[in-house]
Amino acid sequence: MQKYLSFLMLLTTLFTFSQEQTRLLNGKVKNLNNDVSDVLIVNLNSKKSTITDSLGQFKIEVKLKDSLRITAVQYLTKEIIISEKIFDTNLFLVNLVENVIDLEEVTVTPYNLTGKIDLDLKGLTITPEITSSTLDLPNADIEKMTQSERLLIEADRGNYVNYYGIALTINTHKIMNRLSGRTKAFEEMVVRDEKMKLEKEIIAKFSKKSMSKGFDIPETRIDEFLTYCLLQDDFLELSKRSTTEVWEHLKNKSVEFSQTDYSKD
Repeated sequence: MQKYLSFLMLLTTLFTFSQEQTRLLNGKVKNLNNDVSDVLIVNLNSKKSTITDSLGQFKIEVKLKDSLRITAVQYLTKEIIISEKIFDTNLFLVNLVENVIDLEEVTVTPYNLTGKIDLDLKGLTITPEITSSTLDLPNADIEKMTQSERLLIEADRGNYVNYYGIALTINTHKIMNRLSGRTKAFEEMVVRDEKMKLEKEIIAKFSKKSMSKGFDIPETRIDEFLTYCLLQDDFLELSKRSTTEVWEHLKNKSVEFSQTDYSKD
């Protein structure tokens, strides 16, 4: 039994080392029609970032399971998780999809809005939306789990040790996942999904145009600003704040953003 546990710990140590190993990833952004220079590459796990050169090439430090966010004005934002195949490749190619807008943006101002966000947030009253929750339907408030949440529950299920009378069993599944870093990776995925969801809610609530005018940031750089906010440790706290508090928080962050390398050409 002792030899088996020693062998198990050895395998776990080797696997953990491979999971934590980092390398400098060489990548290249490709697109047939648009320029591929100055594309922002951010490692959402390490918070390190870089931009592509005139040929679309870039280098960034990564480890397995890290998430890269690729952002540019003319492309749709893309997120990629570093798999073993990507980690071991000599040159990682990224194909971006053009962000094509067929219609000009139209700003609608119902409810006698003034266009001044601080005043409109206080004076705006809208009839509550009728949903399954407002109708008190059974199970209406149960949120559907994401894939990351399901994977985390599967990896970390049960107790470390279980007692059945005088018998004792060790939950090797839970222990191995903890030691190997698999559970930690799923925990980071859950947090990343929560941040992405909150980011979408902020864009839907305020719109990029409103944030651009309110924070004096070019609309073409709002995605970079939101990426900067997303990387801050206090970002998820916004989900517990009121609409006015969220706006004030973002306004303060916009001042910090203007003083960082993110906001510089």
